[in-house]
Formats: sequence, structure tokens, C-alpha cells
Amino acid sequence: MNKIEEFYNKFNEDKRLKTRHGRVEYEVTMHYIMQYIDEVSSPTIVDIGAGAGAYSLPLLEHANQVISIDLVRYNLGRLRQNADKLEADLKSKLTTYKRDARKLRDIDSDISDITLLLGPMYHLDNLDDRRKALSEAIRITRTGGVIIVGYIMNEYAIIMHGFNEHTILSDIDMGNVDSAFKINNDGEIYSFARLEDIEDVIRDMSVKREVLFAPDGAANYMRPMLNSLSEEEFETFIQYQTKISARQELLGASAHLVDVLRVN
Repeated sequence: MNKIEEFYNKFNEDKRLKTRHGRVEYEVTMHYIMQYIDEVSSPTIVDIGAGAGAYSLPLLEHANQVISIDLVRYNLGRLRQNADKLEADLKSKLTTYKRDARKLRDIDSDISDITLLLGPMYHLDNLDDRRKALSEAIRITRTGGVIIVGYIMNEYAIIMHGFNEHTILSDIDMGNVDSAFKINNDGEIYSFARLEDIEDVIRDMSVKREVLFAPDGAANYMRPMLNSLSEEEFETFIQYQTKISARQELLGASAHLVDVLRVN
């Protein structure tokens, strides 16, 4: 069992996107996914790093087929348990595989209209592995299809973990953070990115960016405030974040960024 499997065997992936800050991330991301679903009648969707099915299962209603892939056996077990609660006609559209995003063995080329890569980049700690994962996503996606790629951002981690949790000085002393306040991802569970790192991943790949957006923006910095909002106020915040999610001046400080790429 590798470190990622050990981590997710203890981490409640089902719960993460059901918190208020998680709901912001989820609702804004789904807003963009649905725009691309509307381009294709009954698309095939491949969800790489599907976790417990937060995206895979709702998307069954809009797809001809959903192929859910995850490295962690426990996550796939939770996904299947959640799928068992669905109507039989929806569940029949779902196929699951235990695979590494960097090598999608037995997954055919050119099968996907929309490919989600919303988890693997969180854990791939070097450029070579990130490019391998994107290359595999490109391979299985039809020309003209889209790949939707998620990242966790460096500045969020520096602010909310380094400073907020008072670890920044020891992080610097131990070499976990360099003089430019860039986190050393080597060997860590989570892997953080800056805008230039995302550009390096797609450089010379057969894709063109559609949009780069922040699904959660300030939400993770203001969890107590979000929890204090009425449901109507909270829904208005989701509308706000959706409207500003692609504003360039706000991207880098978000907890997550999502890169939407069109396959050439």
C-alpha cells in the first residue's frame, strides 16, 4: 500500500465537498462542467481521481457512460456503495477501474468527450509525473474534447498552514519552504502549484486553454463567515464566486485552481 492509499483510507472523501467551503468549490466546478456537457449529446465522461464519486455519480444523469478511475481501492469501494443507492438505469452507465493516473492501462484511446482530472495533480509531486498524467488524459480524450484539471495552490498553503498554524519558521528551517516561499513538494502527500507550474504542465502539449478559474476563491479563508450565513446569503456567495471565478487578479490566492483544456 502506498502513502496515497494509506492517507485516503483514513480521510473522509465523502464529506469534504459537503462542507460549506467545499460546496462552493463543487458548485462552481459543476457550473463549468455543465457548460461543456451541453456541447455533446450523451457524452462519455472519464473521471480520473474520482474519489467517492462526488462528480461521477451526479454526471450519470447527463452522460451515456461514466468511467470512474481511482488509485485508492477504499475510495472505489465508497463510490460503488454510493452508486448502489441510485436507480438501476443510472448505475448501469458506471464503470470503475483502479488505475494510476500516469498509466491508464486498458483504457482505450479517444474514448472520452469530457475528462476530469480533479484529484491526481494534488498528489503528483514533480513536473514529469504531472505531465505523464496530463498526457494520459489527452490520449483517452477525443480531438475537440475537454480535459478539466485541478490543482492546489502554493499561496493558500503558505498562508493557511504556514502562517495560520504557526509552522512557517520551522518549515523554512527544515527546507520545506524555500526563500521565495515556494513549497518543496518532494515526497509529501499534497503537491502545491503556482501559476507558472501550471503553465509548465501544459507547455507543448496538444491542448489549448479554454479558461483557468478559481472554484473556491476566498471560501477556504472565510470558513467561519460562510458557516454564519443564511442559506440565501450562502447561495448568493456561490453566485458571486461563480461570476468572479476567472478574474485574473484573484486566481493565485485561491485554495484550488481548475484548468480547462481543449484537445487539439
